Amino acid sequence: MPSAVAPALDAPSWFPLPARFGELDSSDLQLSSRILDIVTRYGLQKDVASTKSSHGALSFLAQIYSKVMASEPILMCLPAFPFKSPNKSTKVLGRLPDKAEEFALAHLNGLCAAISDIYLPGAKLMIISDGLVYNGKYRLPAKSVQAQAKQTRQDLLGVPDKDVWAYGEALRALSTRKEFHHVEFSRLKDLVHIDLPDQLDEITYVANATNFRLALLKHFSRPEYSPSLMISEDEDTCMTYKGYIKFLATDLQDVYPVGEERSKSKYKKGVEYIAKQMLGRGDAFARAVREKFRDRLRLSIHPSTGENKLSVSLLPTETIFTTPWHCSIAFRLDGTTTTGPRSEFDGNDAFELIYENGRPSYYREKTDLLTWATDKGGIISEPVYPAGILIRPAAGPGTLSIEDVDPAKVRAIAEINSPIILRGFANCDDRERFVHKAGEFGTPLPWKFGLVLEVKDRGVDTRGLNNVLSAEWMPFHFDGLFKTEKRVNADGTEQLVSLPPRFQFFTAVTTSPKNTGFTIFSTSTQVFRHLPRHIPIEYLRKLTWKVSTSSFNATELRGLPLVVDHPSTGRHCLRYHEPWPQHKTKFEETTVTIENADGDLDSAAICDVLDSLLHDRRIAYYHAWEKGDLLVSDNILAMHTRSDFTAGCDRELWRIHFD
Repeated sequence: MPSAVAPALDAPSWFPLPARFGELDSSDLQLSSRILDIVTRYGLQKDVASTKSSHGALSFLAQIYSKVMASEPILMCLPAFPFKSPNKSTKVLGRLPDKAEEFALAHLNGLCAAISDIYLPGAKLMIISDGLVYNGKYRLPAKSVQAQAKQTRQDLLGVPDKDVWAYGEALRALSTRKEFHHVEFSRLKDLVHIDLPDQLDEITYVANATNFRLALLKHFSRPEYSPSLMISEDEDTCMTYKGYIKFLATDLQDVYPVGEERSKSKYKKGVEYIAKQMLGRGDAFARAVREKFRDRLRLSIHPSTGENKLSVSLLPTETIFTTPWHCSIAFRLDGTTTTGPRSEFDGNDAFELIYENGRPSYYREKTDLLTWATDKGGIISEPVYPAGILIRPAAGPGTLSIEDVDPAKVRAIAEINSPIILRGFANCDDRERFVHKAGEFGTPLPWKFGLVLEVKDRGVDTRGLNNVLSAEWMPFHFDGLFKTEKRVNADGTEQLVSLPPRFQFFTAVTTSPKNTGFTIFSTSTQVFRHLPRHIPIEYLRKLTWKVSTSSFNATELRGLPLVVDHPSTGRHCLRYHEPWPQHKTKFEETTVTIENADGDLDSAAICDVLDSLLHDRRIAYYHAWEKGDLLVSDNILAMHTRSDFTAGCDRELWRIHFD
């Protein structure tokens, strides 16, 4: 995949690689640096910076380099996804995975996919559930002996082993259903040797839970380990302890309620005790992970110095709630997410609780744009990672047709969050009905080839559209850049102006292969959300660019603004075309230059940043087409491209532009 990334780091003379590697290969080292840069993009926003992190980065770089030299997959492991918080009244929506877990897995799968985009052997991430580790027998201090006698005996965190099993199995099923192929899951036998059946079920899992804990502590705990001493001496341990205290204080509110039988001070003391118990078990668990998964990069959900583990955020959020089992997730209409305790959203009139498969799953900003055709059963809509909305007939595929699609509401929501995918609607591959629906959406805009463009591989027959009708990868762009006309200025001079359409309207007349031929969309909302600090949007708004190609009637355009205001929403939108030199295409190259770049940021540097963001898996939605899919995308809000596919394969879309 052709994409730009941050420049690779040069290895210093004291770079700590084993002598057996001999001389460093500069290209492998640069590739390794790019891979490490991808992982660090997913880091916690408030991670700790220190000299330890520099040394740690070099250690991780060496680990990656050894894999790259051997052309082996980049393997990572992450202790995480234990079980839902026992606090279901104010924190989470239930005991099983919901949309928060789905987006967390999508986020992690995207991390691996981003590595695979630049490194052919790819990447895999193994999730090692620590759910059973933090169970055991302990009771918080009660006010009296009588109260202690009444108190139900609880596990360390009050979560039954069968709930841990149910959560883990549902998580695996979710990953399979959503085709997160880069994510793997470990089993108990991967960490400690205990006598287990080949196939686990709920009963055998729960029956062996205690055996697992005992075996883990027997083989990997350190008798001399002192949580209090480690908290005072080790920065990573101290940060983890503080994190434990923070979430335990709310996690255990329902398990050990404060009241007549337990004071606030006793509750706080008990929470601190449990946190220290968790540190001891966590140390044993971490030692087991290091021993059993030596060949994997160690990721962590906890803030760290970066010396021994790379801290990552599991959710695309700006809040401190970055783990899906400790919070609920909410979606704004523009596709951005926020996370927090469920009580925060229950008390916010701007959001409504959305159910999936009969269970509460997530919160969504209230709108009537996602309600229509109620007399025929209505629709189901769900957010798509990392942006976009999928809409289906609520009563099942085929129960609504293309005629039932509400054009005004779909158009309005597309201006805020694109693309809008409509799946399961009947008659979408009927050309006459497709054309008629385009007229309901707006004013259809014909090109020289007519109103409907049949988008498929035509080999070398470009029809004047460069590589649009080919099977090769395309640059990120917005449609209609090269649809131009000459206009006479007030001073009598002529100027060539671009006339891009407002919207794209697609239908898939075939099902495309699942793993190739993606249409990729990146919205300005997500691009600007991830802008590096040294390139603020205020700077980009001042820039103009020029583009030229010998295709499209040898078009050359100058003075194009890089950022414009959306005509309906007023939001900032990126207007850009990815540079496409000759080595990336067998057709005509496209040259792009930022005209008024200044200072340390020249045109190439700015283009590199924008190209990297557009291809960033935290931003770019990869759409795999199913026959009958309708898709509406705002051509101002979102830029798009197409990945390559096998020439001549059965992949055909119809596209109409409209204003």
